[in-house]
Formats: sequence, C-alpha cells, structure tokens
Amino acid sequence: MIIPIFPLPICLLPQGYTQLRIFESRYKRLVSESLKSGQGFGLCMLADDKKTILPIGTLTEIIDFETLDDGLLGISVQGKQTFSINKIDVEHDGLKRADVTLIDSWPSDLIEAQVVQPHIKPLERKKDQFLSKTLKQLLQQYPQHLAHYSEDNFNDIAWVCQRWLEVIPLSAKEKYQCINSHDHLLAKSFLFDIIK
Repeated sequence: MIIPIFPLPICLLPQGYTQLRIFESRYKRLVSESLKSGQGFGLCMLADDKKTILPIGTLTEIIDFETLDDGLLGISVQGKQTFSINKIDVEHDGLKRADVTLIDSWPSDLIEAQVVQPHIKPLERKKDQFLSKTLKQLLQQYPQHLAHYSEDNFNDIAWVCQRWLEVIPLSAKEKYQCINSHDHLLAKSFLFDIIK
C-alpha cells in the first residue's frame, strides 16, 4: 500500500483523534489527495531529533476540515490502523510517500470482563481501573476530544493505554518502544509507573 505521509512530533494511534493546522503547500496537496481518494494518509511520529521518521505510523482518516481564524486550513483526523514503513520516496515539492504494510491493532482487553477471569489478579484490575479513570478525568478538560470517544472505550485497557501514549509527555523513543509491542502490556506497566 502506498500512501502520502505527514511526519510530526506527535503520536496518534488507532481510534485516536487529533486536530492539525495545515499551511505548507505539500500538505495542502496531501489533504486534497486524501479527501479525493478516501484512502487517508499516514501520520508518522518523528524521533527525538525532530528529523528522523520512526518506522511505525498510523493510517488516518480526515473526518472534518475548516478554515481557521488565522486563514489556515484546520483538519480533524482519526487514527485507523498502524503500519510499518518499507520505503519512502520524496516528491518534487518535498511531500513524502511511503510503501507501507498494515499491522494488526492491539487486541482489546475489557476491564469489566476481567472480574470473571481468575488469572487476572485484583492488583492488575486496580491498575487498569486507575489508568482508565485518570484518563477520563484528564480528557474532561478537552471536551472536543472527549466527544469523539464513547463510555465503552474507557472499559478497554488497550484503548486506554493508546490514548495515554498520545497525550503523555514522554520521549519519542519511550513511546515507540511501547507502540512497537504486539499488545498493551508494556505500555500499561510503563504508564502506571509514571502516573501513579
């Protein structure tokens, strides 16, 4: 699959939501192409040097756009699925296009369902509930973001960990280590140690 990519020093993961300001002509072209094709574009996190594109990104869909007060284009995007980058080509205006392979999303892990699973220790369940509750409290300060999420989302600890990785101020290297895992367990352990 070949998609245009937008390298940024932010993290967006599947089912996540963010808003972007578009002012460079190459990214206006990316938005125009993405809207016409319906294919979306890849949002790729930059390493801590703010130059190197990390090899895992998220295929995103534009869900809304507007002209901002300063005359710039504002877009709202939602993460669809993670991918790994195989190869990047740079076009005449600097727009990057990547050949990517889609990666399976982290499996859901419902907090309520853990009650009937004897192998889930009560302490682990308490950690999950704590991370979910504190995330909800944090997002209440950002009602526009919260409006894109349902109450049920907060019952999935894998989803909760992805939202924490998007908002918590960690280095790109630390976030990448968590994202590059096949499930949420490394992220959960790491996040709990920081947030508790």
